[in-house]
Amino acid sequence: MRAGRRDVPLTHADKVLFPDDGFTKADLAAYYRDVAPVMVDLVRDRPVSLLRFNDGIAKQGFFQKNVEKGAPDWVKRVQVAKKGGSLWHVLANDAATLVWLANQNCITPHVWLARAGRLERPDRMIFDLDPDSPGDFALVRRTARELGDVLREA
Repeated sequence: MRAGRRDVPLTHADKVLFPDDGFTKADLAAYYRDVAPVMVDLVRDRPVSLLRFNDGIAKQGFFQKNVEKGAPDWVKRVQVAKKGGSLWHVLANDAATLVWLANQNCITPHVWLARAGRLERPDRMIFDLDPDSPGDFALVRRTARELGDVLREA
């Protein structure tokens, strides 16, 4: 698949990742490519943990943080310290890397709140308002509005 100036090969492009809708890995890759002009500005230079669903979202996914091996040379990475050593996170700095993430069945990229080079100094904050169950979404909306009021006052 063409992404920016690079051709990114897709393996098993017809693999269904979203069974209820029939969306495939190729659909996910095309979406990541299409949103790249906006998305890259939001994730540039931020380490990414990959939440991968090799058998689609109907089955259990897994987190991958270390991409020391297996990624193409052109995928930028940053070394991150951890207890007892270090690991390598992807930096999704271009459309081609986003398409490569889709090829890894990465449906949910988890982006750090800090940038490479300033890993100890986050410059974003996230309020995660996940409902306990789908029926609790009215509570999430009310909480989001109230949180917005509190933040505007601050």
